[in-house]
Amino acid sequence: MRPSLLLAVLLLANGVAFAQARPPVSRPDSVATGAPAPAAPDTLAALHRLFATRRQRRNYVAGGTALVAVGGLVIGSSGARPSGSGGGGSYGIGGGAGLDGMAIGTFFTGVVGALALGGELIYYVQYSEKNERRAVAAFEAHRLPRGLRRELKPKFFR
Repeated sequence: MRPSLLLAVLLLANGVAFAQARPPVSRPDSVATGAPAPAAPDTLAALHRLFATRRQRRNYVAGGTALVAVGGLVIGSSGARPSGSGGGGSYGIGGGAGLDGMAIGTFFTGVVGALALGGELIYYVQYSEKNERRAVAAFEAHRLPRGLRRELKPKFFR
């Protein structure tokens, strides 16, 4: 007998037959079918963990963005400026009396930082305590939105 055929026979002989050991199916009573089932406590805890994690991430991301923006503004405003009195060394408009490249760069750093911070805060508003209460109520009514169902990863069920 070939070794591969012998191995296949041994594997098939040692397999567990799941179809023969089937657990009994309990049928709900006709009176109890109209009442909604109580909410699963593990899923509720996972919802709470999801919202708490996103709120914590909001604090870190918004804080980091604010630090980078403020750091860019400080670095940009503290840089050495060319003097307006030197011949040909002035980069400003009107002989050094107007805006120079560093001031414009600092302005755009502030604008981009503010826009990024505003966008992050607008995104993370969906994870507020009020929306968490709405999500819990929707889950208890068996109408949890699809987006939240997708976000409930196994790491939140621990």
